Amino acid sequence: MLTLMAAAFLANTVSIPEQIGVGQANWAAYPRLVTEHIAVPNGDMVRRVQLMLQNDECEFEGQSARRFSVDVNYAVMMDPQGNATQIVVQDVGCRVLETYVGQIVRQILNSGYVRVTPPAEPSWYANRINFNLR
Repeated sequence: MLTLMAAAFLANTVSIPEQIGVGQANWAAYPRLVTEHIAVPNGDMVRRVQLMLQNDECEFEGQSARRFSVDVNYAVMMDPQGNATQIVVQDVGCRVLETYVGQIVRQILNSGYVRVTPPAEPSWYANRINFNLR
């Protein structure tokens, strides 16, 4: 019985790519990657970006560790089985933030929070995370 349950679980497990690409795209051209209503970013995520700014790991014109609003787009390639085959994060000129956003996206996928019907053929879906402190 336990073997059947394990097999059923593995059959429903979504594949997630290990590598996360960084680049530029026309993010608005892709359909929106719909997710459950989740707290992204949450307070811990905003605090981590604040520390990146405070420690000079990232620099954005007009932004400071005390007051910032930083948008980072990302896209996910979904296959007909509902697997994510690629993740690409917007190149914002701060590798540590781009990597962090990739990790957040991977966690969203791992947790099963994506609410997109698997496409008939591999397709890109995009969304954005806004980190802000006012």
